[in-house]
Amino acid sequence: MINNGHGTVVTISSAAGLAGVAKQTDYSASKFAAFGFAESLRAEMAKQETGVTSLVVCPYFIDTGMFDGVETRFPLLLPILKPEYAVEKTLKAIEQGREQLLMPRFIHTVAPARMLPVRGFDALMNFLGANDTMNNFVGRAKERVRR
Repeated sequence: MINNGHGTVVTISSAAGLAGVAKQTDYSASKFAAFGFAESLRAEMAKQETGVTSLVVCPYFIDTGMFDGVETRFPLLLPILKPEYAVEKTLKAIEQGREQLLMPRFIHTVAPARMLPVRGFDALMNFLGANDTMNNFVGRAKERVRR
């Protein structure tokens, strides 16, 4: 991409990479890292004037089976996303040259909410049900290995 002077590196992070969530410690940590990677890559590519861009995608839960059993307290604000919707939005973001895609739009409130004192931020996340999403998590059914 650098040799061609254009292209987009797409990093799939998560809304859990913007705010830590109970029962997702390892997942949130890896998604925070992915978010930081995309941000650093964007800065590096711009500084070197490569023409290559970086898009970080931070969706809420996507209905792929990976998070079977998760629940959302306010489905109108924080719906479980359909895979087709997430793909369509991601492709559109690439075409538009965007650097960041947060889905659904309500996820945009996380950054300003971080200006609250820590206890206030935690209270807001609890009110929104973020720390209860995994209460009934079962995950994708494990496939049986045939021998």
